[in-house]
Amino acid sequence: MARKPKITVSLQCLALYVARTLGVFAVAQYLTRKRLRILCYHGLSIGDEHEVVPYMFMRKETFERRMQILKKRRVPVIALDAAVRKLKAGEINSAETVITFDDGWASNLTTGLPILERFGYPACIYVTTEHLTAGAEAFNVALFYMLCRSRRRTLKLQNVHPRIDGTYDIAKDLQATTIALIDAAENAVPLLADRQQLLRPIAGALGMDLDRVLENGRFHLLRRAEIEELYRRGIDIQLHTHTHRLPDSDFDAMAEEIEQNRDALKGILGVVQSHFCFPSGKYYQRHLPWLMKLGIASATTCDPGLNDPGTPVMLLKRYVDSDQFSAIRFEAEICGLRELARNLRSSLKRYWPDRHPQVTDGSEFR
Repeated sequence: MARKPKITVSLQCLALYVARTLGVFAVAQYLTRKRLRILCYHGLSIGDEHEVVPYMFMRKETFERRMQILKKRRVPVIALDAAVRKLKAGEINSAETVITFDDGWASNLTTGLPILERFGYPACIYVTTEHLTAGAEAFNVALFYMLCRSRRRTLKLQNVHPRIDGTYDIAKDLQATTIALIDAAENAVPLLADRQQLLRPIAGALGMDLDRVLENGRFHLLRRAEIEELYRRGIDIQLHTHTHRLPDSDFDAMAEEIEQNRDALKGILGVVQSHFCFPSGKYYQRHLPWLMKLGIASATTCDPGLNDPGTPVMLLKRYVDSDQFSAIRFEAEICGLRELARNLRSSLKRYWPDRHPQVTDGSEFR
């Protein structure tokens, strides 16, 4: 996605600072106090991951600043289950906010939890479980990182796998190359444990040291013992599918993804979980009755916005935060000003339709 010119971003930030000084933020927070906020994070950056995929990795300093803003604005941070109950009962009245993390990155424990504990904030982590028996490395994300950071503009694979070998033009289209390589790897090597073994020869072909890429667990997902520790220390662990994929054409296939995920977490936590997050925020309307049939109590998306009593609990909206976003932009979201602006734009579009296609933000290759 093309970024806005720096001067445009700077002017927008200046306008937000002026609005806050004039008390507009406080008014917006009061007007939207009956709407639930849900924040979405992924991993915390250990090295330079935030420079490559800022929607997936956030610097420790940025995340801590976000928590300080919540405290400064006296926003109640509550647990997901309590938030869903209060939303359905129409009892959200103080801009209550939920903190969520997707996927289950190891840095949620090592970096994120100490910050949450310092502020006394609960949080929910939606965890995938395929890696628990395959190895902790996140294949797709590590691959994308290496393609971005390699100085080589062409990737030549030989004797890696007959269905993967070939020449890939990184310089021409990085995203298309990444998708093509991921698709080829998944088709050629269906088992994640075997597919993870491809990272080393690919790293070598890119002139990189895989051990350096993976050092300090920066592309690792949570292991069993780490999930247990998070749960023991008060972090809610919920469903995110087994393989980070949600079939959309067959109920039985979708049910298998949910049940494998649920059974794996029950084996670790000893309880049956009922809250769910759509992988990468992708969903179809047919998913909703299917999820209810499986006993799912709520489902979060990546659709932007705040949630009011009329928001379907199977389509809860979230603010997907990014290391690229300024602190004042985050504060404008938390106080509800950006929500009011979205509502205004939506009303105006009824009279002046937008002829330009909507661009969706997204940097995940999970």
